[in-house]
Amino acid sequence: MVLFGWLCTLSNSMAKVFLRNFSKYINADAGKTFLDVLRENGIPIRSDCGGIGECGKCKIIVERGVTTPLTEAEKRFLSVDDIDKGVRLACQVKVVTGEYTVWIPFESLLQKYKSADIGFEREVVLKPAIRKFFALAKPASLEDVRADLERLLEGVSSYVDVDGVDTDLYIVKKIPDVLRGGDWSTTLVFWNNKLLDVEAGDTRKRLYGVAVDIGTSKIVLHLVDLSTGETVAVESMQNPQASFGADIISRITYAMKSSENLAKLQQLVIRAINILIERTTSRSGVDKRDVYEVVVAGNTAMHHLFLGINPSYLGLSPYVPAVRRGVYAYAKELGIEINERGVVYALPVVAGYVGSDALADAVAVGLNECKEPCMLIDIGTNSEIILNTGKEILACSTPAGPAFEGASISFGMRAVVGAIDQVFIYFDKSLGDYNVRYTVIGGSKPVGICGSALIDIVTNLYKLGIIDFRGRFREGVESKRLTVENGRKKFVIVWASETGINKDIAIDGRDINEFILAKAAVATGINVLLRHTNLSVENIEKIYIAGSFGTYINIENAMEVGLLPKTSQRKYTFVGNTAISGAKMALKSVEIRKRFEELAKKINYIELAAHPLFKQEFVQNLRLPSYIISKPV
Repeated sequence: MVLFGWLCTLSNSMAKVFLRNFSKYINADAGKTFLDVLRENGIPIRSDCGGIGECGKCKIIVERGVTTPLTEAEKRFLSVDDIDKGVRLACQVKVVTGEYTVWIPFESLLQKYKSADIGFEREVVLKPAIRKFFALAKPASLEDVRADLERLLEGVSSYVDVDGVDTDLYIVKKIPDVLRGGDWSTTLVFWNNKLLDVEAGDTRKRLYGVAVDIGTSKIVLHLVDLSTGETVAVESMQNPQASFGADIISRITYAMKSSENLAKLQQLVIRAINILIERTTSRSGVDKRDVYEVVVAGNTAMHHLFLGINPSYLGLSPYVPAVRRGVYAYAKELGIEINERGVVYALPVVAGYVGSDALADAVAVGLNECKEPCMLIDIGTNSEIILNTGKEILACSTPAGPAFEGASISFGMRAVVGAIDQVFIYFDKSLGDYNVRYTVIGGSKPVGICGSALIDIVTNLYKLGIIDFRGRFREGVESKRLTVENGRKKFVIVWASETGINKDIAIDGRDINEFILAKAAVATGINVLLRHTNLSVENIEKIYIAGSFGTYINIENAMEVGLLPKTSQRKYTFVGNTAISGAKMALKSVEIRKRFEELAKKINYIELAAHPLFKQEFVQNLRLPSYIISKPV
């Protein structure tokens, strides 16, 4: 009876939660997890695994209130000290009843990225799909009784094929009042050959568009003056979908559960884009009604979620997208807050796991125009690799997992304020022990480790002989920094007294194994493409490293540890966020859009898991390279 009563209470009560960080109360339905409650109230909490108890990143401190018992997942991720302090995993602990006071630690909140918001971009001849033409029409009279539309189009006949102009009822209804209200002085807004709008007076200089890169982790938006081609403002923010999983599989899984879930993920990204539009237009004094087009790049899952397309089949073999070609829609259909007649163009994708972001990377750097073999690598949770052999273009994607984003690493985090981004481990003779130098984003006390630092740490530990080729800590190595917690050996990077979380920031064997799995996935994709085309890295003229993550890695360490092919550093070029650059090029030129469509059809997609070389390559890469001579001090 007690259990029955407790369950009834759990399912029917409403509780109040005071969030001490935010100094506000929120209502919570009993029976829901704290993660669901926080998500519903727009609290930016991490949930890298999507709320299934597999990452341990959604830690909260329940300072007051009755909670459900610890789950097995919590026992796995929380230390005795954590439990004593009231630390719980938000995805595991449920609201019961009454009032709660909750504190969300800094490292559990989604933060703004350090990552680059811009990338290498080639100049293009300005030829946008959106154009404006000024027309001074002849007033109607008894001597000239032509229809208003005919009269209006006459004024732009030297610029536009009048017979090919597409109009609709909206325009026809608007023309009479605009013509007469503007004293027959009118600006015609065209989108390709469609008469999109008519405006009183001369508004030709008020012509803007937006380019967007919807990343799994981050959304970047550029506001562009389409009359000059100049970028007016840049803004970015965390992808709010991250609360439903750090990787695309988690989000696809969530969306598959119901149409309501799909709509929720779509609205999150639409709302984020509207926020960025508001920020950029407000800051630059641009009226949102003067923004007429949005061009969007993103991986195929983000593309589908943005458009509200069921992504279920991306997660099921044979992993095919609903559409490959570019998709056009009215902004109003999607809820994008620009001119009410504005248009959205979602760039074409290549395959289920090679999206328009990778295509934008390739177009931005001119990969399709290489005369000699060249390669583009975009490292992330889902890494894409494109190889132009000079005769054909191939692409593959490799699920590197969230290690580079910090999701599966004990003290892992993204490249935000408080993250250690560079590490150098060395034997300090004055101490007679190993020492560590590091840098922290924002210059604050460190709270975790981001992907670039993880590469440095593993490389250094291996070169110093502290770990072996399998990533295991070697026996017989002595150091104060080598400690044991919960039966696991770890190496301390930063002592608790120096951190912002009052805990040692360390890396253990499980973290190193996660890194090796991630680097093996990327290396396997690169090697399979090279072997498939009978090329070696020495045959490659240039290797472009795209994406925000690649901007901050130590290239020498990335090669030493086997993440990237070992070759001359001169071959490597860091190009930054070329996904946004490519999207911006497409915004500014319809000719570039044609290039996107052609390239999407031209690329030969290689499904790694089905390739005969995959298993052999992957197994070989599940170790650190033997060319590093590692000997403990």
